[in-house]
Amino acid sequence: MNVSVRAANRRPALQVSGVAISLRQGLIVLALVIGCALFYLYTGIKGLSISYQISQARQNRVEMVEMGRRLRVELNNLRSPERLEQAGARLGLAPVPPERVRVLP
Repeated sequence: MNVSVRAANRRPALQVSGVAISLRQGLIVLALVIGCALFYLYTGIKGLSISYQISQARQNRVEMVEMGRRLRVELNNLRSPERLEQAGARLGLAPVPPERVRVLP
């Protein structure tokens, strides 16, 4: 049995503006278009995610700066000589007479 393909029985290629496009070429172009669209969506979503992370980091920075300011104020209050004298008086401590103070060279 001899099987031959006649030119008249072959499927013709799709004609688009005078250019013949085969099914394989059409699928490749479609795959490239879908790939580009998916990449565009991925970069958009990734950009939103990074933007959200930057916003969160800025908010954390503002909170940390405010906390640092409050802690510096509290440290200065705790180190103040007046507060230390009051705390010493409550504990029954008295200032040291100047003759008992030794100055180291």
